[in-house]
Amino acid sequence: MHYLTDMAYIAVLPSLIFGLALAVEDIRRFRVPRTWVAIGVLIQLAVFLALAIVERNPAKALLPLGYALLSAAIQFLLSRFKPGALGFGDVTASFLIGLAVGSFDLMPYLYWWLLMGVLGLLWIHLYPKLAHHSSANSRKAPFVPVITASAIIAILLTTI
Repeated sequence: MHYLTDMAYIAVLPSLIFGLALAVEDIRRFRVPRTWVAIGVLIQLAVFLALAIVERNPAKALLPLGYALLSAAIQFLLSRFKPGALGFGDVTASFLIGLAVGSFDLMPYLYWWLLMGVLGLLWIHLYPKLAHHSSANSRKAPFVPVITASAIIAILLTTI
């Protein structure tokens, strides 16, 4: 059971909204604007900090932050194994989305990683066939849509 109130879905809207915007931008332009990520992170952290203050429970802000840091660290390490496979935008987007998923606790977080792997493999295979442009980038699949979609699915699978 997650530790947020009944408003858990509303509490993670900043990450969801910015994650979806980043996914669209990544698909359209193969870029993840760091400014958008920073704004989304700051708003999401402010929401969690407000919850922590109202409920007098610092874990409501600290645990999601811990999961987000872990997410970014893992993605950064994965990007080092095969340079070019994951960019820094994927790392920063994982931090933003990791905040939301981490607020629901460990099981949704583990499902998120599992889904990112499975959906990521499918996406990498299908994206070149679905891409409607013929640029050099059409051979490389944008990954933020997978990060965001996997998070939404993981949260829904473990909280409904």
